Amino acid sequence: MVSRQPDYPLARAEARKTLDRFGITRPPVDPEYIAESMGINVLYVGFEADVSKDISGLYDFQTKRIFVNKDIPANRKTFTIAHELGHALLHEEYVRSQNYQAMPRSNYHEDKPAEEVEADIFAACLLVPKHMLRAYKGFADTAELSEIFAVSSDVVVNQMKFI
Repeated sequence: MVSRQPDYPLARAEARKTLDRFGITRPPVDPEYIAESMGINVLYVGFEADVSKDISGLYDFQTKRIFVNKDIPANRKTFTIAHELGHALLHEEYVRSQNYQAMPRSNYHEDKPAEEVEADIFAACLLVPKHMLRAYKGFADTAELSEIFAVSSDVVVNQMKFI
């Protein structure tokens, strides 16, 4: 399989388009509401013990369902739904292919497929959009921003690099 570079502008633009489509102008962004409004069911499930610690969720294109690990923290669930929504909006061909598989959460290595990187970028830009983050940046520290946006501090810190 030929590897490609992630299309960061595409992922960012799709996140902005989604926010605009739903008229979302303030945090926190509710990706479950967005998914459900688009006809994508979000289900909280228990994964088998041997994979539960590694898998946050996955998207099933045929049934239009996002499966979320019920045993992960709330802010991780939010990011997972947004990530899988990114796949639904950006990667129909990829998700339907043999190449798609649930990726371990610790999958931060150079072999991460471009589609997974794009879904991460989509999720971060959907949940912590630059224009919203700018409005709060001078008034709140990272921990407070994490609460305002209902995400982990890692997501906030990474998004702050781009404002």
